[in-house]
Amino acid sequence: MSHKGIKMKEKSFKRKKELIEAALDEFTTNRYENASLNKIIKNAGISKGTFYYHFQDKQAIYIFLLKTAYEKEWEYINKRVKERAIDFEGKDFFEKFKLQSQIGMEFGITYPKYMKLATMFRKEEENDEMHRIFQYVNSARENTAETWLVKMITHGIEDGDFNNRFPKDFIMKIMKCLFIHFDEMFDVGEDYEKGKLLEDINDLIDFLKYGFGKSSSKKNNLE
Repeated sequence: MSHKGIKMKEKSFKRKKELIEAALDEFTTNRYENASLNKIIKNAGISKGTFYYHFQDKQAIYIFLLKTAYEKEWEYINKRVKERAIDFEGKDFFEKFKLQSQIGMEFGITYPKYMKLATMFRKEEENDEMHRIFQYVNSARENTAETWLVKMITHGIEDGDFNNRFPKDFIMKIMKCLFIHFDEMFDVGEDYEKGKLLEDINDLIDFLKYGFGKSSSKKNNLE
C-alpha cells in the first residue's frame, strides 16, 4: 500500500481543526464506503484545493484519523499511568492491568468520537480497499499495543507474578493474543456498556491469575 498522501503535511492551515471534526462526524455516523468526502469538505468550510493539498483522498484522511485515535489513546494512557504512579506501587501485573484498563475507559469518555471511530473501523466489511486500510492501520495499532504489553509482561515475569511452570514465550503468546484481540472475543460494539466492558476485562484478568481450577481459585489463594 502506498504511503503517499497518508500523512498530513507539516504546514498547518487555518481550518485544520474544523476539517478533523467534520471528518470525525462523517466517519462516525457512516460506514467508510458511504462517508462523503464532499460533505466533509463542505462542513469544514474549506476548499477542495486546500483539502487535496494536505490529503490525497478520502482514504488518506480516514487513515490519518485512525492513526491519530490510537496515538492519542496511548499518549493518554502513558500520561495517566505516570500521574497515578502511586496507585501502581506494590501491585502485581494483574492488578496493574486492571488499573490500566480503567484508564483506557477514561480515554473513551474523554475522546468519545475517536473511540467510536475505532469501534466502527473494526466492524467494517472486508473488501479490497478496506483490506489495505486494515493492514496499514492494524500494523501500527498492534505494534504500539504489543510493545507496551511485552514490556509490562516482561516486568511481571521478572517480579514473579506468573507461575514459573510456564515458559516466558508461552506466557507472551497467550497474553498478547487475549488482550490485543479482546474486542473480537467479546464483540465490543459502540453500544457495549462501559460497566460491562470493565467487568469483562476484570473477569478475564482474574481468570488468567486464578484459573478455573478449584485449587487455584481466588478464594483459596486468599485463604
